[in-house]
Amino acid sequence: MSLILRSLSASLRTTMRAELAHTRAFLIILALLVPALAFAQTAAGISGVVRDGSGAPIPGAAVKVVNEAANTVVDLFTDAQGAYRVETATPGAYRVEVTLDGFEPAVRRVIIVAGQSPAADVTLVPARLSEAIVVTARRIEEIAQEVPIPIAVITARQIENAGAFNVNRLQQVAPTIQFYTTNQRNSFLNIRGLGLPFGLANDGIEVGVGMYVDGVFHSRPAAATLDFVDVERLEVLRGPQGTLFGKNTTAGALNITTRAPNFSRREGDFEISYGSLNFVQLKGSISGPFSDKVAARLSFSVTDRDGTLLNVRTGEDTNTLDNNGVRGQIRFLPTTGLVVTVAGDYTRQRPNGFAPVVAGIAPTRRAANRQFPQIAADLGYRLPSTNPFDRVIDTDTNWQGEQDYGGASVTADWRLGHGQLSVIGSWRSWDWLAVF
Repeated sequence: MSLILRSLSASLRTTMRAELAHTRAFLIILALLVPALAFAQTAAGISGVVRDGSGAPIPGAAVKVVNEAANTVVDLFTDAQGAYRVETATPGAYRVEVTLDGFEPAVRRVIIVAGQSPAADVTLVPARLSEAIVVTARRIEEIAQEVPIPIAVITARQIENAGAFNVNRLQQVAPTIQFYTTNQRNSFLNIRGLGLPFGLANDGIEVGVGMYVDGVFHSRPAAATLDFVDVERLEVLRGPQGTLFGKNTTAGALNITTRAPNFSRREGDFEISYGSLNFVQLKGSISGPFSDKVAARLSFSVTDRDGTLLNVRTGEDTNTLDNNGVRGQIRFLPTTGLVVTVAGDYTRQRPNGFAPVVAGIAPTRRAANRQFPQIAADLGYRLPSTNPFDRVIDTDTNWQGEQDYGGASVTADWRLGHGQLSVIGSWRSWDWLAVF
């Protein structure tokens, strides 16, 4: 009996030692895990998944996490599952910016609290247009790609880069436009070869291509010889536009929109250009608000250039440029949804221009004694040159062509529900004097 008890006591001591060893091992492991678990609970981070509109993950999207207080930035990309994660231990406000070509940029703001890891999932929507161009070809503001008519839109930057300061120079940017002029009155604007025949200087004939500036119709073709003043964009509408623009647009319309007064801040810009033949052009504009409901804009353009031809008889330059223009706008916001714009413009042209140059002598069916060379010999006259690139003439005619053009307009735009009522009233004046 005593032997059995001693055996049980030894076995019990062995078992207790083993249990004690296991307990000690457990306590050691627990001591090691507790700090790690505590760190995992206090460590903060931002994670999320970037998806498209259908809910599918988007890999390769650029994610920028910005600490708005410290202004620190972490850049990374989403993985194959569209997921991203940023580890940070600093609580505070963060901004998550997600970008990807073909999608509109998305921004999420999150606040990290100690011990929390908020999720910031982002859904990207396809970009509508990389560079949306708003036009008024149908009397309402629309995206150019949504207008179901043949249209070419030329922005102010394109006009400036091409040096197209008038319609004549615009042909370099929009080849469908053809502009012909021998003087201000005998000027014709055609689109795709359609409009009015060149050389038919009859002021009673209606134009075939309508020219509109901020919705105001400019009935005289001479308006196309003027310099652009503070243009925002220009729309070339090809084909008949009589439904919205009237019967004077059987071949198309040139719809010009100028820059509007700025209600948000005061701004101004000034530009000077210099070129050959002492070409000098000054452009400038200032704009800004007078109050929350009134803003104004004043713009001007001055162009001057020596002549391209030399009159060897008088010693004067011919075909010079001397254009001055000014335009002013005042915009009112009387009530919500109502915009009233009062505009006025004036342009003065005093060029010593519009002289032709001899390009050559062509024989006719007349008798030899009635051909030009014989007639000139009988009169003792000799041309200064028959090469047009010599750019010389010898006339005693004053080629001065004076033009004064201007007017005023009042435009009221009133939003009514989902539509808009626009009323335009204008007055135009044209004074042309030919001194040749």
